[in-house]
Amino acid sequence: MPVFVVLPASSSDLEAIVRVQFDACANDHGFPVIFPKGPTRASVTHFVRAFEHDMENDPTCQIVIAKHSSSGEVASYAIWNFFPSRTQEEIEEEMLIDEFPLPRDANKQLGNALIHNSIRKRHEVVAANIGERSPYAYLAAVGTSPKYQNQGAASKLLTWGLERADDRGLATYVEGAPAGFRLYEKFGFKEVAKLRLDLAPWSEGDHFNICMVRKAASEDA
Repeated sequence: MPVFVVLPASSSDLEAIVRVQFDACANDHGFPVIFPKGPTRASVTHFVRAFEHDMENDPTCQIVIAKHSSSGEVASYAIWNFFPSRTQEEIEEEMLIDEFPLPRDANKQLGNALIHNSIRKRHEVVAANIGERSPYAYLAAVGTSPKYQNQGAASKLLTWGLERADDRGLATYVEGAPAGFRLYEKFGFKEVAKLRLDLAPWSEGDHFNICMVRKAASEDA
């Protein structure tokens, strides 16, 4: 089995992270429909700049990577947020946003709808299962290059974030595709809701993500 080293992402890692993101999400229900042209220069540049902005300006955000110890390749990445307590006004303001920055060649109508619905669902689930206005950890994204899937890279990134959540006494929220449910379950997440993904008219089928919550270790003691 390869050895992976967990590191905070640097600016020089960001393009590799974006390409891992596109490769990892190729079989996702919604991602390829939002980005039908794949990792175009416009999309790659957009995400690199967005990640740079978050790293420099969002103190809640931590982007971490698992690198192959020999090759130095980015095998997996995760975006963690550790949110402090927020006012109801701040929460409601975020839930009302319905237009988000997306690349010019993205399906902006669908992308805006799915992001908007995901944010609203997250706040609803957190209020019901963690506590309204409570601080919490949020695993916003995780992805692994197909070359390194099922080799433990993503698990290292989950362990990294959950250890920090436990140190702070925070419950953790994640919304993920059904294919990842068993991995999250292994780390103590419990399904608490489902979020339907309305992809019509661009894609057929009844698709959904699973909303999961993991209690802080201190809560289970």
